[in-house]
Amino acid sequence: MMNYNSYKVGINVKKPDYLNLNMGIVKENFIIIKRKNKEIWKDRGFYAKRSYPIFRNKLKSSETIMLGKPLNISQFGLINLKKSKIIDISINFGTYGMGGPGFVGFKIEGYFGCRWLVYCIWSAGEHLLLNDRVFSCNIAFARKYDPWIDPISPEESFEEMRNDLIGMSIYYIELGEKNIYITLIDENYNVCSIKSYKESDDFPEQGGTGKKRKSFENGKMEDYWLVIYDGTDLMV
Repeated sequence: MMNYNSYKVGINVKKPDYLNLNMGIVKENFIIIKRKNKEIWKDRGFYAKRSYPIFRNKLKSSETIMLGKPLNISQFGLINLKKSKIIDISINFGTYGMGGPGFVGFKIEGYFGCRWLVYCIWSAGEHLLLNDRVFSCNIAFARKYDPWIDPISPEESFEEMRNDLIGMSIYYIELGEKNIYITLIDENYNVCSIKSYKESDDFPEQGGTGKKRKSFENGKMEDYWLVIYDGTDLMV
């Protein structure tokens, strides 16, 4: 993920919609590109914004920042995601300036090219179940929930989970207002499931409060699953 200062500078202009998306907790979808590729991204619905944001590493004269508006999972189309293959995973997607919200993203490849399917809630790994086991949890609750990502050896255990999922294809998605079920299948017909709910006893307590929380307070499950272009990032 990219590092940048949490302040913005530039001329005073009325904020366009792309500067305040209000898609779940996501405010912006941005990318740094070479100026020579500007037209490619304009064709994808992005536009250049000089005043957004200031990065710790100053942009080169050959670079620019562009903003776009992603689609949620329903807008992109569940049928369009079918048969797409997982080619990478990130458990540290998104940024708020000084750190990240912990979105979980699945890089998928299909007839549409490459996209990221991102679950955009705080600490999303604590609210995702792979074969009914939570992706991650605070170390204080690891014995209780047996997460895929072991807090004692997070990098090694994440790579094991990642390697198990890479190459699997989306077979079916069931989407409700408060839940989502994604069925995956590999070339040998091995099946696994990824699930999330607005709230569930299968989700761990938070490390700070020791209490469970809802995945989201407002809206529907579809509002928190966004499909974005590869190379772009999400601001909260």
